[in-house]
Amino acid sequence: MFSVSDFVTKYSNYSNDELLSIQNNIDGYSKEAQEALRIVIDKKGGIEKIVGEVDDIKIIESEVEKIKKETFELGIKGVDLTFIKNTTTSKILLPEKLSEIIQATFIDVELYLEDQKIKTRTIFGSVLGGLIASIIGGILWGLQMIYSNKIFFIFGFGLVLLCYGIIKVSTGQSKNNKLVLVATIISVLFALIIGQVLYEIIGVKEI
Repeated sequence: MFSVSDFVTKYSNYSNDELLSIQNNIDGYSKEAQEALRIVIDKKGGIEKIVGEVDDIKIIESEVEKIKKETFELGIKGVDLTFIKNTTTSKILLPEKLSEIIQATFIDVELYLEDQKIKTRTIFGSVLGGLIASIIGGILWGLQMIYSNKIFFIFGFGLVLLCYGIIKVSTGQSKNNKLVLVATIISVLFALIIGQVLYEIIGVKEI
């Protein structure tokens, strides 16, 4: 059985959130654990101070998310970085931290916009990747019907992921790109057709 000292050592490494979680469920802990928690909380300045620090962190996190959202929305609308920095203010974050968040978020905006562009690689990658995905996916889909004589929806989900993954690698772009999304849908449909044809030709096989 753990002593008060053991619990103090353990709780001293806990975050404020973890300590508050224990405090909120204190009745479910042993007397030793309760005493150790009291000692650790007192060392940290008391429960009110801990609650205040947790609340302050939540306020900062909320402000950061708000700045990120606003920056992203403005960025994808074509507003430039300098304008966003000059017009975005915060009563909570330091200017240096605010600028850092905006800068990092704007990089995400540029990557997002670049991902949406339809380039030469997007076209060829979608065609080639879609063809490969249809063939591989069709064979796998046909095999699962041939050897089970059933259609498992979880395999259908896997087929979608397979086709998308191959096309994503071929194009270097994600589902944010409309052509990648369309190519994925088409390749899945062709894979289902190929699988069905294989099933009708070969028939059911016993394992």
